[in-house]
Amino acid sequence: MSTQRTRPLGRRLAAASVATTAVAVLAAAPSASAAPNPTGQVTGLAGKCIDVASSNTANGTPIQLYDCNGTAAQQINFNADGTLRALGKCIDVTQSGTTNGTPIQLWDCNGTAAQQWIHTPNQDLVNPQANKCLDVTGGNSASGTRLQLYDCNGTAAQKWTPPAHPRTYRRTVVYYQTQYNGGTYVSPLGLTNNNTRVTDVIVAAIHLNSPTQVHLNDHPPSDARFQQMWRDLATMQAKGVRVLGMVGGAAQGSFQRLDTDFNTYYPILKNIITTYKLDGVDLDVEEYMSLAGIERVIRALRTDFGPNFVITLAPVATALYGGGNLSGFNYEQLYRDVGSQISWFNAQFYNGWGYMGTPANYQSIINRGLIPAQKVVAGMLSNPGNGGSGYIDIPTAKSTVSGLVGTHQAFGGAASWEYFNSLPGNTGAPWQWAAELSSAMGR
Repeated sequence: MSTQRTRPLGRRLAAASVATTAVAVLAAAPSASAAPNPTGQVTGLAGKCIDVASSNTANGTPIQLYDCNGTAAQQINFNADGTLRALGKCIDVTQSGTTNGTPIQLWDCNGTAAQQWIHTPNQDLVNPQANKCLDVTGGNSASGTRLQLYDCNGTAAQKWTPPAHPRTYRRTVVYYQTQYNGGTYVSPLGLTNNNTRVTDVIVAAIHLNSPTQVHLNDHPPSDARFQQMWRDLATMQAKGVRVLGMVGGAAQGSFQRLDTDFNTYYPILKNIITTYKLDGVDLDVEEYMSLAGIERVIRALRTDFGPNFVITLAPVATALYGGGNLSGFNYEQLYRDVGSQISWFNAQFYNGWGYMGTPANYQSIINRGLIPAQKVVAGMLSNPGNGGSGYIDIPTAKSTVSGLVGTHQAFGGAASWEYFNSLPGNTGAPWQWAAELSSAMGR
């Protein structure tokens, strides 16, 4: 059975077909203002900063409270994958400890739960594995006081003010594929104009058809029909919304080409990202691809675009808990190998590959003890016409999501396939789905 990451029947993702278009035409695209995850000082007790002791980059270096001084040792990056990074490494709970008093250190980023942090509305920095807070030992405001893990207690020793940053949990993600409905342009700006708290818009779908042909659906991304769309997306980026490009989907071929002819097709993908100022990519692999091939793509993207670049994948949900899979490779092995480089998964809980009418299938992923809730976004159909089966209405979706938020403080978020006809507003107000789900997540 094929997953239908497509518009309604008769409007499928564009396959390699139409006229040849030189890749060089991409240079005609308008610029967009990217919204990277910020880096800056994180202030806490007595107005002092989180600091890497003596600017030492060795594994095991203590993380401490210190007078703010603007040095690199105090430039903390809130990464899209949920890590806090400094001096090229991650802020880590020593030996993955969960007991009060466990010291905090600098360590090579390794994708473990010991390096996951969420910044709550109460200004706490919580490690979800321990469900405890980053704490100044003994509430001592002296410079050089080591930071530790401790029960969250609401004291000033646990309050941290970071630079403004995009969310790394409880995300509201919207797929945006139908740019024209019956010949009328569908602008995504309703998502920001109506305060939906959308975090990520994923533009679908990019197809690497040949060495000289790249399409966004049925047309080159530089086609005049897309110029207003790129301007609108740039406006959203300027407001802090991340814009990703979805590669692949139900129209097969792009990943086979990346797998077997990487040196030809990866530079094309890289050019698209650069030209259109994308904040990330969503790799929707619905065809056979080798494990080595997808890992090569992920590693290359991370190397070329840095730690703030968002890399997501869109497996059917069952692939994350030992069931059916459309991608060829094993997602759990992929996560073991390169999980630290994957920002999150937009899992498809529909079309027979999972269901969000209850929390059970989502919980099945988390119960396997490998992929944390922070990295699992629950993908749902926003309209029964957008897929074959598995649509759930807004009240049910909100009930399931709010229940998961209650169970998992670091719930990864909710995603809709797709924007233009999302219920309850349908084509007249498709932004309402995002607003409703953001509210269900307490945002």
